[in-house]
Amino acid sequence: MQWFDVDRAGLGKLLERRGKSFVGAELLQNAWDAEGVTRVEFTAEAVKGRALVDLVVKDDSPQGFHNLTHSFTLFSESVKKSNASLRGRFNLGEKLVLALCDSATIMSTKGTIAFNADGRASFPRRKTEVGTEFRAQIRMTRDELAEMLAFVRGFIPPAGVQTLINGEHLFQRQSLRSFQTTLPTELADENGVLRRSARRCSVNVYMPQPGQPARIFELGIPIVETGDLFDVDIGQKVPLSLERDSVTPAYLRDVRAAVLSHTSDLVPKAEAAAPWINDAIEDEGVSTTAVADVLKARYGEKMVSYDPSDREANDRAVALGYAVIHGGAFSGQAWTQIRAAGVQPAGRITPTPKPFSEDGEPAKLAERTPAMDAFAGFCKAMARELLDTEISVTFYKRFNAAAAYGPGSLYFCVGALGEEFFEGPLNRRQLDLLIHEFGHHREMNHLSRNFSDALSELGARTALLAIERPHLFDLDAYDVEAKRSGPRR
Repeated sequence: MQWFDVDRAGLGKLLERRGKSFVGAELLQNAWDAEGVTRVEFTAEAVKGRALVDLVVKDDSPQGFHNLTHSFTLFSESVKKSNASLRGRFNLGEKLVLALCDSATIMSTKGTIAFNADGRASFPRRKTEVGTEFRAQIRMTRDELAEMLAFVRGFIPPAGVQTLINGEHLFQRQSLRSFQTTLPTELADENGVLRRSARRCSVNVYMPQPGQPARIFELGIPIVETGDLFDVDIGQKVPLSLERDSVTPAYLRDVRAAVLSHTSDLVPKAEAAAPWINDAIEDEGVSTTAVADVLKARYGEKMVSYDPSDREANDRAVALGYAVIHGGAFSGQAWTQIRAAGVQPAGRITPTPKPFSEDGEPAKLAERTPAMDAFAGFCKAMARELLDTEISVTFYKRFNAAAAYGPGSLYFCVGALGEEFFEGPLNRRQLDLLIHEFGHHREMNHLSRNFSDALSELGARTALLAIERPHLFDLDAYDVEAKRSGPRR
C-alpha cells in the first residue's frame, strides 16, 4: 500500500500559476535527452471551439522511452541524475504535463500507456519501431498556446538534432563566444542522492533574440532571466530549485564572471557600469584582463583609486587627466579584483612631493649669512601678524623642495634658492614664496579650494599690512638681534 496519493486535479490547479509554457520545455528536453536521437517534431494546434490543444511530440531515438513506468511514477530513480549532459534529474516533468491533460498516450518501443477520464491503461503490444510519441489534449487557451510556441521557438537545439516546431525548423543560433569553464552542477552519488559538485563544461554566449531579455539556458532550455547583455547556454545540468526556474546568487555570479572573462572586449562603453558587470568583478574567478577592460571602458585609459592617505595626490591625478575611482564605487570584494588588475592608489601615481624623506640622509644645516638672518626675522614677524603664531626658521643646504612649512616651522633650501635669494630689498619672489608656505598653515593640499582661499586671504592681509605698517617690510630693519625681538621701531 502506497503511503500517499497525488490528486491530479489539485496538482493541475497548482501548476496554473506557473503558466503553461513549461509544457514545451518538459517535453522537448525529454525528447532531446533520448539516446541516439537525431530528429524531434513538436506540434501544437488549437482544438476548434474548445480551450484545448492537440499536442504531439515525436523523436527517433532507437531505444525509445527508457522505462514506461516512469511516465506515471513521481520521483522514481532517473537515469539522468548521474549524467551532467542530460537535462532532467527529478523524474517529474511528464507527470506535471499529464496533470494538465484531458487525455494522453505515450507510445514507445516498449509499449503504450494511455491516460483518460477512466484512468491509466497499459498496452504492451502497441509499440513503435523507433522513438517515442507523446500525444495529448491539454487544457490551454489560444493565448497560452501562442505563449508556449513563442517560448519553445527561443530554445537552442542540440547540435545534430533536427528539431521542428509546427513543421518549422528550429535553427541553431550563431554564438558570439564558446569556451570551457568550471561551474557547479548536480550529479547523483552511488546512492542516487543528488550532490553539488564542480565540473568543467562548455559555455556558449549569444546575443538575446529581439524582444527577449537575456537568459541563462541549461543545455538549450531557458531557465532564468538575468537582464544581462548576453544569453548564456550552460552545457551541463544547472543547480536549480525544484520548480527549475531559479539559480542561487553565487551561481549567477560565477556564470557572469566566466562570461565577462571571455567577452570583456565585446562589452560596449554604455554597458560597462551595468549591475551584472559589478557582480561579475566581485567573483574571484574573473580574469584580471576582463576587469581591466571594463574599467577602461568605464573610466578611460588613465585611472587611479582614491588615496585617503594623500589627498593632494587625488587632485593632482585629476589635473593630469586621470579618473579617480572612489572606494564607494565598488564593494570590498570587487576592489580585491580591481587592485589585482593593476589599478593603483593616486599616491603611487601622482604623489604629493615631500620635502623630507623618512629613509633619506639627515638634512644638513646651511651656514647662515646676515641676509638670511634678516629674512628669518622678517618671516617671524609676518607669522605673528598674519598667522598669529610664533615660528622657527631653519636653513638647510638641500632637501626635496625650495621651501616647506609645518606647524610652527618654516624651512628654506639654500641649495635650491641660492644665498642671493634672501638679500634685500624685499622683492616679489620672496613674498610669493612666503605667502605660499604660509598658506599651508591652513591647508596642506596645494590643489584644494581651501588652499586657494588661504592664499587670497593672506595676499589681501599682506597688502593692507604693507599700507598700514610699511616699516615691517624693510629687510634692513632686521638684524641678528631682531630674530628674537622683531623689527626695530
